[in-house]
Amino acid sequence: MKTILYVGLDVDDKAFHVTIINSLSGELTYLKSRPNLSHLKEKLLQYHSNPTVFKICYESTYIGFSLCRKLRSEGFECDVIASGLIPETAGHKVKTDRTDSEKLAKFYMKDLLTPLNIPNEEDEAERDLVRSRSLVSKQVVKTKNHIQSLLRRHGIDYRDEEKSLNLWTDKYRKWLYGKTSSLNESLNLNLNLLLSQLEFLESSLKTYNQKIEELASSPKYKTKVEALVAYRGIETLTAMKVITELGDIKRFSHPRKLMSFLGFDIREYSSGGKERKFGITKYGNKVVRTALVEATQRCSTPPKVSYKLKHRRKETPVELVLVADKCMQRLYNKSKRLLAREKNRNKVKVACAREMCGFIWESLMKAS
Repeated sequence: MKTILYVGLDVDDKAFHVTIINSLSGELTYLKSRPNLSHLKEKLLQYHSNPTVFKICYESTYIGFSLCRKLRSEGFECDVIASGLIPETAGHKVKTDRTDSEKLAKFYMKDLLTPLNIPNEEDEAERDLVRSRSLVSKQVVKTKNHIQSLLRRHGIDYRDEEKSLNLWTDKYRKWLYGKTSSLNESLNLNLNLLLSQLEFLESSLKTYNQKIEELASSPKYKTKVEALVAYRGIETLTAMKVITELGDIKRFSHPRKLMSFLGFDIREYSSGGKERKFGITKYGNKVVRTALVEATQRCSTPPKVSYKLKHRRKETPVELVLVADKCMQRLYNKSKRLLAREKNRNKVKVACAREMCGFIWESLMKAS
C-alpha cells in the first residue's frame, strides 16, 4: 500500500506552520519554515524526497492561490480549503498556529474538507479587476457623501442657494468649485483636496468600466455575457461579475450545487419529529449572491421587455432569450404569490434570486 503524507499548512507573514501525518503509521510530525516556497520545499523534501507522496492543503487566506500554483508546479499535490466549511471540534478551546495546521492535516486525511476551484492566473486577474471596480465605486460614493457632510457642517447648502434639487450635476460641480474661493484657508484646502480625490476616483472608475466592456466583448466572454444580459435586471457589469466569479459553469453538475456555492441553501433544524426552516445560509460567494439579489429588485412588476432590454438582446440567440423570458415570468409569479402571503419584500427578492440561479445555470450551460 502506497504511503501518503497528508500536510496541513497554516500560513502567515512570519512563518509557515506544517503538520505532516503518515497515512500508514499515523505518525505526526510538526515542522516550521520561513514564509516562502523555497524554504518550505526544502523542509518537505528533507522529510521525504518524493514530492508526489505529499498531499498538501491550506486555508483560503490573503495568500490566495499563488502558493498552491507554485507547489503544483514543483510536483506537489495541493488544495486550497474553504475556510468557512472547516468542521468545528466540540470542546476545542485552544487555537494556535500549530493546532490549526494539525486540525487541517487530520481533517484532510479523513476527506472532511472542501477544496476550492483553482482558477488560472488570467481568470483570477480578470476577476480581481471586476472586484476592484466595485471597491472604487464604493469609494466614489463615500467621498461624495463626505463632501456633502462637510458642506452641511459649515452651513453651505446648494439646494437653498441655487433652488435646485439635483446634486453632482455639471451645474453643481461648477458652483462647488466657485464656492471654494470664498472659504477660509483650512476649509478651502480640505475641499479642494477632496474634489481632486473625487476626480481621480471617477477617472479610475471610467477606466475600469472601459476595460470591463472590452473584456465583455472579447471572444472569451461575449457569448456568456449575451446570455446573461437577456435577463431583466442584469447588465454587462453584473454579467461579468457572475461569469468571472463562477468560472467554468460545468463544474456545477446541477443548479442546486450552484445555489449551495452562492450561499442560497436553506438553513434547517429538524429533530424529534419537528421540522424548522430558517433563512439562507450565506455560506458562499457573497459577490454573486449580492449581484443576483440586486438584479431581482423589479421581479414583482409584470413581465415587460423594455427598450433597453430589447437593445441588449439584439445579438442573443433566441433559445437563450426564451430562457430569460421564462425566468422573468417565473419570478413574477413567485413574487406575486409570496407577497400575497404578506411575506417581507426583501425576503421575496432573496427567494427570487435563489430561483434565478437555476435559469442562469441553464443559460451558461447552453452558452458554454
